[in-house]
Amino acid sequence: MAALKRSTNTLSVMILIVMVGFFLRIYHLTAVPLRGDEAFSVQYWAGQPLHIALAETATIEPHPMLTYAIFRAWGLTAGLSDLSMRVLPSLIGMLGIPAIYAVGKRLGSRQIGLLAALFFALNPFEIWHAQDARNYAIWAGISLVALWLGLRALDKRRWQDWLLYGIAASIAANIFYTELLTTAAFGLFVLIAYWGKWRVIVSWGVCAAIAGALSITSFLIFQAPLFARGGYGGSFGGELDISRLWSYFLPALNFGEITLPAETLSALWPHMVVFVLTGLLSLWVYRRRMALALTMLSILPAILLTVISTRLNIFTPRYILASAPAFTLIFTSLIVDAPRLTSPPLGKGISIFLLISGFAISGISLSNYYFDSTYAKARGWPDLAHYLQQNAQPQDVVIQSAADAAFGYYYHQTTAVVAPDIPLPETPTQSVTDIENKLAGYSQQNSAIWQVGQEFPDWPNAGVVRNWLDAHMQLVLEGQAGGLPLRQYKNWQVEPDEITNSAEATFTDVTNLLGYNVVLPAGPNSNLTVQVYWQPVELTDTPLKVFVHLLGVTNPSSGSPLWTQDDRYPQNGRISTNNWKTGTIYRDIYTLPLADVPAGTYTLEIGFYDPATNQRISVGDVGSYILQTLELK
Repeated sequence: MAALKRSTNTLSVMILIVMVGFFLRIYHLTAVPLRGDEAFSVQYWAGQPLHIALAETATIEPHPMLTYAIFRAWGLTAGLSDLSMRVLPSLIGMLGIPAIYAVGKRLGSRQIGLLAALFFALNPFEIWHAQDARNYAIWAGISLVALWLGLRALDKRRWQDWLLYGIAASIAANIFYTELLTTAAFGLFVLIAYWGKWRVIVSWGVCAAIAGALSITSFLIFQAPLFARGGYGGSFGGELDISRLWSYFLPALNFGEITLPAETLSALWPHMVVFVLTGLLSLWVYRRRMALALTMLSILPAILLTVISTRLNIFTPRYILASAPAFTLIFTSLIVDAPRLTSPPLGKGISIFLLISGFAISGISLSNYYFDSTYAKARGWPDLAHYLQQNAQPQDVVIQSAADAAFGYYYHQTTAVVAPDIPLPETPTQSVTDIENKLAGYSQQNSAIWQVGQEFPDWPNAGVVRNWLDAHMQLVLEGQAGGLPLRQYKNWQVEPDEITNSAEATFTDVTNLLGYNVVLPAGPNSNLTVQVYWQPVELTDTPLKVFVHLLGVTNPSSGSPLWTQDDRYPQNGRISTNNWKTGTIYRDIYTLPLADVPAGTYTLEIGFYDPATNQRISVGDVGSYILQTLELK
């Protein structure tokens, strides 16, 4: 009767933990746009027919065949929206919550299993990937199921248990290749713990061999040529760097890689090393089988990944996400066993301290992830795409310097005709000559070139695009949309149809103002851009400056109606009123910062003045020309 009551209570607690984990994995699921890798998954894993994905995408994106099949099937079933695609890893990753409970109970105790399930449900790194339209959370969830089935098969030793383990291990290894590292770690545990029990070792070996063979076959068919070409060079330039296992991997796997400040992660890892080693030592005293298993599962995959990373650029915590539960189990076992390691009052105090600390750090990390844009996994690609959809013309070209698939995903979600977009540089190895030749062609064929996104600073060809555009074309617009930089360039020669607002104003003995364009900022705290078109009528004796003022009600800080301005020589000194060519049409750009300008109605005025005397040039009988009245929201 007591056992039945305990079982019922455990089930109730587990249901509650699963519900908490489910809520945290769907909360704010689409609050942040897809990042580049996610958008790539949606477009090329789920959005293409499977045979095309395997023939084209799988040869450049090193994932097993089953990943492509799962995402394609889900895309056909649930659609390709960011919501539906993020639900997939959220749901399958949830398998890890009951699975880690079962592992913790089988290796340790019911209390360890329950506490581990709770920490797994709250783990910021697990949640981050559960809300990521990639295969990492799917793999990690199924890997935990495979581990539980493997332990179950070791205990029961029935053929059907080994069959279930073999199936789960094969699925996990064919969703992500580094599952083979986890399989190897589990295999070393089996060899040590069951040495001499050859039937058990052979049973595991058959299951592991099948899983490995399927995974390796997928690799040889689809990805071997990619690695043979050297496209994944080593992470350390061939040097082995074991130290970062602790300082980088340990905090990331337990509390998130990019959801805590770097200084916090740096401060955490020495303490975490102490807790992990203490936990393993305590397990060697009280639960030796569990200690051996968790030592292998927590440390060996990281070491193997580090060794492999000397040849392949794969040194990142997500590639051993399946090891995170082992650290969780070490931590929770230390909490449960602390009263037995020392005097009960001190041990309980240690347990409470560890429990509160774990919850607090996880809570802070999750709060940053959910609510602080500083830690957002993706930038405002939808805002940038929408701005370009509204402002770029079909005859323009958009250069996406970040080579980020998320831009294309959002930019093409419209039925309107949009300017063609291309990545440039296309690869880190694209030559400077090739990039510059492409830019020269675009400048001749297109009316404007937009450069958007942030280049990769570590690419050898970083900066080539902007340097060429700055040297050969006129920067007519610079700003941000969704926190992402954008620039628009045009040829210096003015096209007759580009003036949207005509004006008929003559600044006495200087120039005609033919027209202007006012470009509102793409986001708050950005700049107002004013493009004006001059046609000089005479040369002046001394260079004159142009002023563009934004006037409104009295500015409390200055006591005048002037809120923001831009004063400079025409074309920022490239031309001058004492040497420009009469009759030629010049495009001139002015930017007015709006960071300190509140919402309201304003008047935009423009004029010339002599900087030596501050004397304005008259236009009619006044000293400035009112371009327009505008409302800033």
